Amino acid sequence: MRTLCLMILTGTLISGCAITDLMDESKDLADVTVSSAHPSNTLHRHVEKLARQLLSTSQLIDTTNVVAVGTILPTMHANGEPLPSHLALGLQIQESLMTFATQAGLKVIEYKTLPSIKISAHADKMLSRQVNELNPTIAADYFLTGTYTLQENNTIVNIRLIQIPENIVLAAATDYVPNDAMWSASKISMKNNQIYRNTY
Repeated sequence: MRTLCLMILTGTLISGCAITDLMDESKDLADVTVSSAHPSNTLHRHVEKLARQLLSTSQLIDTTNVVAVGTILPTMHANGEPLPSHLALGLQIQESLMTFATQAGLKVIEYKTLPSIKISAHADKMLSRQVNELNPTIAADYFLTGTYTLQENNTIVNIRLIQIPENIVLAAATDYVPNDAMWSASKISMKNNQIYRNTY
């Protein structure tokens, strides 16, 4: 009788583990499905990889120092001509880097903060990119900034943590972000009965 009870108990535990494994597996599948269904959400994940790579490349970062995170800008051609501007890409990478740097325990300064809240009929405004609206004296020990280069199928993103005023690069990271991480992969569209090839 004791053997029978042990067999039933063992069987119950094994089946419970199997059900838990299946539930975990279905959660993983759900995550994959959500990620595939919403490719615009994956840019944040690519920036997370960059941030992890950056913060793991240097032991010289003092987490008590203040970091200013800049907009990630397009690189330049050899003749000085800028690449096509994709302001939204550089701004979103900046926002994600601010999130991850803060979560990593760094002291991130929000230098775009207005001295007071501006309230309009449609919104209340606390941030600005107008230099004349901001505090001209911002104290930071590090700049976290970088560049991106557009390619046919992906975008190379380079970020670096710079110690100021010495301008020493304490840490750096580079990764490839698929072009459909923020925009649709479709490059062809119809407008006014004509075919246009879209660029990223």
